[in-house]
Amino acid sequence: MRILCCLDGTNIEQLSKAASTFLPENATTLGLLYVIDTGPQRDMELRRERSLRPRHSGSLRSEQMRQAEQYAAQDILEEAKRYFEHIGTPELLQRGGRPEREIVNCAAEWHADLLVICPRSPQWEGPALGPKSVGHVARFVLDHAPCPVLLVRPLSHSNFPLPS
Repeated sequence: MRILCCLDGTNIEQLSKAASTFLPENATTLGLLYVIDTGPQRDMELRRERSLRPRHSGSLRSEQMRQAEQYAAQDILEEAKRYFEHIGTPELLQRGGRPEREIVNCAAEWHADLLVICPRSPQWEGPALGPKSVGHVARFVLDHAPCPVLLVRPLSHSNFPLPS
């Protein structure tokens, strides 16, 4: 079984706990995917162009930002590798682009049998439960994934029991 876990830099512990609880140990090939989101950089360039400023392709600042993102991605993947060592040696995968599309494309290219994601990063404001509790990346992945998806939510005992 090929299991692809999608990292966002804040969900390593949740994914590791879910993997060790629900997934068979020696019968899996585990992949850990981190996507560097290129959307914000593209959005900054569009805003710059709207202000009639020339595009800064290849500037020193852009290169520094790209290198910082690469270092952060490597740190996240290496940290995740330590969390998942008890399951086996995970394959580390890194992509750049729109996370929702890269996750779906990587799952298809990697021939994943199961995709494991979290509903949204905790840094984003929003409800813990309910129709808007799943972020746009998780929603896209749930709708377009080429394989079954396991959605791992954080424990939320404070919202229960539900009022009658």
